[in-house]
Parts: sequence; structure tokens; C-alpha cells
Amino acid sequence: MHLSQYYLLFAVVSNILYFVTTWKLFQKAGRKAWESLIPFYNITITLKIIHRPWWWIFIVFIPIVGPIMSAVILVDFIRHYNRRSFFDALLVLFLSLIFLGYLNYSSQTQYTGKEERKETLLSAILFAVVFATVIHTFIIQPFTIPTASMERTLLVGDFLFVSKMNYGIRVPMTPVALPFLQNKIPLGDSQKPQNQRDSYVDKIRLPYMRIPGWTKIKRYDIVVFNYPTDSLHTAIDRKDPYVKRCVGLPGDKIQLKDGNLFINGKPEELKKDEEQQRNYYVYTTEAGISQRKVEELFGYATYQEGQDETGKKLYLFRGLTKENADKLKGLDTVDSLVVIFQKRGEEGTAYKDMAKTKIDTTNSIFPLHSGWNSSQYGTLTIPKKGDVVKLTKENINQYRRIIKNYEYNTLEVDGDKIFINGKQTDTYTIQQDYYWMMGDNRDNSLDSRFFGYVPEDHIIGTPVFTWLSIQGMFEQDPLHPAKFKIRWNRMFRVPNIDVPLKDKTNYLPYFLVLVGGYFIYDYFRGKKKGKKAKK
Repeated sequence: MHLSQYYLLFAVVSNILYFVTTWKLFQKAGRKAWESLIPFYNITITLKIIHRPWWWIFIVFIPIVGPIMSAVILVDFIRHYNRRSFFDALLVLFLSLIFLGYLNYSSQTQYTGKEERKETLLSAILFAVVFATVIHTFIIQPFTIPTASMERTLLVGDFLFVSKMNYGIRVPMTPVALPFLQNKIPLGDSQKPQNQRDSYVDKIRLPYMRIPGWTKIKRYDIVVFNYPTDSLHTAIDRKDPYVKRCVGLPGDKIQLKDGNLFINGKPEELKKDEEQQRNYYVYTTEAGISQRKVEELFGYATYQEGQDETGKKLYLFRGLTKENADKLKGLDTVDSLVVIFQKRGEEGTAYKDMAKTKIDTTNSIFPLHSGWNSSQYGTLTIPKKGDVVKLTKENINQYRRIIKNYEYNTLEVDGDKIFINGKQTDTYTIQQDYYWMMGDNRDNSLDSRFFGYVPEDHIIGTPVFTWLSIQGMFEQDPLHPAKFKIRWNRMFRVPNIDVPLKDKTNYLPYFLVLVGGYFIYDYFRGKKKGKKAKK
């Protein structure tokens, strides 16, 4: 049976059960029994019975907040039949059919009509949660940057608002879930998330749907997406969120030479607010480099000191921008700087054991056994919707996840023979667009070189605002303890707009003016109401 048929069957059965357990309650409220049977109409009549706005029916069908609103309506419904205790609320929430059926067929049940409603802290919190969940789920969502893969374009400790509307609102695929939680309930051992409980019901899923946005993903956009190869979660919208730069669009050809990226045969373009970084070996005189001098140059000092094969002093600096590399080069004690990259032919496959029998797919170059590494990569063509690709046993690893994991077919490879959904074939038609994501901290980023293509249905949105930035928020380096500091120069600025940080507009003054204006308005409105009350 197809998934849509299961949904239809569930809807029909639920509607019949609602009729069986409420038709007499409808009659006692002065309505017709048949009104509890008609789908959608019965919800509208229920809202009339409990004296709630008719448009609440739309909230009932919004994923995630829908179950919350349905619970509110059920509790409100039985209160109109004089069942107003906390225990009654628990009964209707956890034993809905049994309790509603009991009330429906009990001769003692009477409709008591509209009750005087008083605003309570619980109701205020409940409606605030519903409103915030709608905003969080469909419009804009806060994210934090916990790793340095996009450093220094986005810093560790940056707090972002991510728009879900730019590329189109993706309807949640797991509609029954706890609000504001991505995938796990944060109880228990945080170091072992596999032992924590899911914050959503995995067995109830909706198909992928996206409301069209006002723009498509453009090359070099910073994009937030669900990590495609998440091993703990198969529900797309519950996979861990990642943020990278989209360097490859559907149909583009990607290649790296000595760590330098080429797109369709041309060197990549650097955006004005992109601070790309590389790893460097720094060779010095006997005097070396002092930590104090490095801190004066960069404001921090994170490097490793050693020697080369000749005994000459050597320093490893990770994640240096070209500007910072030039600063180092200008020191009297520095002889030369060399960009670090893997040579052609070096192994790009990681293993979990010394015998090299268990492949660590997370840290291995995609596709497996390609002979590429993170510095010498490709050429690889990014699939686009409608492409008909030729399949061979040599290139099947390039399309394996697309066929099986992202487009839900069965795949078997038997020697030179390839079977998709039980049928032998040597071609496959791509069903959706794919993208190539890379970090600006180029040599310290787990990106598409490792997890491969990012499907269109994994796209969440794009960062639109940095509202807070705290240095030392997520750094865990015992040798260099983090110093907590608010980075005021990054706050209330818009990322991803191809403008250098120093030239970006600071919206903090505008925000303070708006907040101040609201408080002034609220103050005078309160005084006006007080004068009217005295009259």
C-alpha cells in the first residue's frame, strides 16, 4: 500500500471514530448528529460549540503545532460538558476515544455552555509556544555556529537567524514532534546521543513538499542544510543541521588541484565577505616565533611547533587567511610559508582499524575508492534533475546514495550487473537537484568532499542576520582556555551579502530605536486606558 493510501485510511478511520464518540455530544450542544461526521466541517462545528474562532481549523493542520492545538481543542471541548478538572484533561488527552465515548453515551452528560474564560499563565504560555513554533518551523529559525568549518566568515559562537522562506518553505516531514527540538530530547549523556530519546515520532511522516520561495540557491551562497549522511536519523528534517558555502550547482563540474577549487574549469570566485583559510607550514630562523608576537598579530595564538627532517624550526598554523599569512611572512624571523596540501595519489580513505578492513565512511573521501583526496579531487559532475546517468561498477559509488538513500530505490550490484528495484539496468534518471557544499576553512572542514552531494530536499535555508556573537562559546582546548567575550563588531549585521565585514551596516541602533519606540507607545497607551477606566 502506498504511503498516501495509509494517510487516507488513517483520516477516514479517525473521522469515523470521532463521529462514533461525539455525535450525541453534538446533539446536546444543539447541533445535528450528522455534523460530527462530515470531515473538516465537524472541526468547524466543534470550534463553534466551544466558542473559538473558525480559523483555528487551519492551525489544526499545521505540522508540529497541529497536535498541540488539537489537544487544546479537546480539553476545551469537554470543559463545555462540565468536565473541568485536571484529571479530566489527562483522561481526554491520553484516553481520548474511551473518555469521549463514555461522555457521549452517558445519560448524565449535559452541555453547560460557554464558560467565563480568564487568562492564565498556562494559556498564555501555550499560545506563545504555538505562535513561536509557527515562526520557528516555517519562517525563521535561530542557529549557532559550533565548529570552525566556516571560520572566519562565520565564527564559532555566532548566533544566526536563518530564513526558511528565501529558497521556499519546506513542510516538516515529521509533523508530530516536541517544539524547538531538532532531533533529541537533551536528557541523559550528551556525549552519547544514540542513547537519548527522539524528540519526534519517526513513524509518522509526510512526503517532501516545498512552497516556492522568491529565489533559487546561487553559487557561493551560504546555505543551511540537513547533514545527508546522518547515521542516527533517517527523517530528512531531523538530521543534524550544517552550514557551508554552496560552491557547486546542479550540472557544475567540480575539481580541486593542490587544494585550489575550480568550477567548470575556472578558479572559484571569492566573495567580499568570504575569508577563506588554508593550513600553512611556517619555516623560521633559530629565533623562531614568540607566542606574544602571534597574539599581537592575530589576537590569538594557536599553532604547533616542531622541526623538519633537517632539524630546522617548523610551525604548523591551521586556518590562516591570506591576510594573516602575509602578516606572518612580514616577520623578520620567518623564512617562508608553504601551503599544506595532499599530493596526488595519497590515500583518501580513512579506516577504523589498523588492518584497514573497516572503512570510516564519515572521514573518507567521496566517492569511496575514487583515488582522490581532499586536495586533489575530481573532476566530478553534480547531478541535476532529469539527468540520465550511465551506471558502471566503476562509478556506482558515485550514485549509490542517490539511488538508495535519497531517492528510495533498491540497489544490487552483482559483478558487472546492476539491479534497481529488481530490474537489471545500466542507466538511472536523477529525480531531484543536488548541490556541492564546502567550508571556507578549506583544510579543516567536513564537507561534500566527504559526504557527497546535498539533495534539494535537505535544504533548510540561508543565514540572514547575526544577532549575537560570543568568543569562547564552544572552544574546548585545554592548552588554550577560552576567554569569553562578546564580539560587538559582528552583532546585528547581515552575512552572505558580498560586503566586507567592516563595511556592513550595524542594525543595533535601529533595533534600539524600535524597542524604545514600543516602550514609549506602550507607556502612553497604558496611561490612556487608565484615564478611561477612571471616567
